Amino acid sequence: MYKPRGSLVTAYLTLLISTSVVASNTPLKKDNVPPSELPPIQIKHTPMFISLGFDDNVEKDGLEWVIKELKKNKNPDGNDRFANLPLSASFFMHCAPARENTEIKKLWRQLVTDNHDIGNHTETHPDDKVNYNPLTSWMTPEQWHTEVADCNKLLMAASDNGGLGIEHVSGFRAPYMTYNDNTLNALIENNIVYDVSFPAGITPEQNGQNNYWPYTLDNGSPSHNAAVSGWWKPVINNYPGLWEIPLHTLIVPPDELLEQYELNYSLRDKIASRISYFDPISGKGDNFDWNLYSTPNWGAAGLNENDVVAIYKYNLDLRIQGNRAPLVLGLHSAFYGYIGGEEHIGMPESNVDTRRNVLKRFIKYALSKPEVRFVNHKQIIDWMRTPEPLTLCPQEEWKPHQVYIKGETVNFQGKMWQAQWWTQLQQPGLTESSPWKKVTSCT
Repeated sequence: MYKPRGSLVTAYLTLLISTSVVASNTPLKKDNVPPSELPPIQIKHTPMFISLGFDDNVEKDGLEWVIKELKKNKNPDGNDRFANLPLSASFFMHCAPARENTEIKKLWRQLVTDNHDIGNHTETHPDDKVNYNPLTSWMTPEQWHTEVADCNKLLMAASDNGGLGIEHVSGFRAPYMTYNDNTLNALIENNIVYDVSFPAGITPEQNGQNNYWPYTLDNGSPSHNAAVSGWWKPVINNYPGLWEIPLHTLIVPPDELLEQYELNYSLRDKIASRISYFDPISGKGDNFDWNLYSTPNWGAAGLNENDVVAIYKYNLDLRIQGNRAPLVLGLHSAFYGYIGGEEHIGMPESNVDTRRNVLKRFIKYALSKPEVRFVNHKQIIDWMRTPEPLTLCPQEEWKPHQVYIKGETVNFQGKMWQAQWWTQLQQPGLTESSPWKKVTSCT
């Protein structure tokens, strides 16, 4: 059974070494971050990241609604880099349908203007399985390379040439979450920084309070290895420096907590009656909104608004009570708008309005937690490389002989101060080179 390696200090030093700036004529070392339950800084100083990832993004009505909803909310107050900013998300683009669609590309460019993360979801959205067998593929390495490269070209082309004009495409999600070595080699060849396609949270010891933080694939993935043992993922090689953002299974609230989440029936029993592989003991279920809303006739749960809100809230609460591993949600922007003015088919207990209500209610609930920060996937990777603490409101007065480390806060002479590095015996605000900076807002 995999166990996280090394102490918190060791993990933090490893990050500092792997991301340090070196001479310009020396190649930068690739990131090497092993899977770990520990964030790179103390949990109490760590933001509670929520990261929404929307796939496809080729339907106008839903994408417009998502853009407006994200923009009209902002993160809680604080003094860190994400505080007080509009919510940011990641969007994985299915490129072929957008090439001749000027309305969609205009919305994609709006996402760039709004500082969202633009990712690659391939050119034609292929399903690389033979007869639905995840262990048998039909695509060649060249075909996978073309799928990723052609989509990248559209996203990176100048606006005058019909593209979005972004400098670099950082992220990738595989269509149907189907990938193999050909897929991952194509990501490396096209300079993709992170993937968010692997199974996550499926190992027995993970309980929502100890999920993995993002890691690199230098030594593979524990959850992928478990899926290989279960015969539903292919064996793959290691990919040094390629980040994996875990899209963890969502845990359904247990019966004894249903009243807390405003339900009066067993949600685990409801899902177990509809999905044969759902385990009502662990409560671990699928993450994507398609799996939550679509009809049981298609192998999904067919849930309603209150069901999904309860699941999202419960998984956020688990993380806040635990190690604050990012809550990454898999979504489709199309589900939050109409298709040609009509409702989506195959979603028996929800409609456009109720699915929109799910996101609005969950966002409102999450933003009531002062430690929450809605960020995009790339921002999580950047934070992992250079972690910055939440600015917690100080509880104590400054003491001259006490040792303070980066991120800790104190009160002194009626003002709030935060340590920028290790300090002792240095009075806040005494000199321009003081290790203390004044805090104007905190959580």
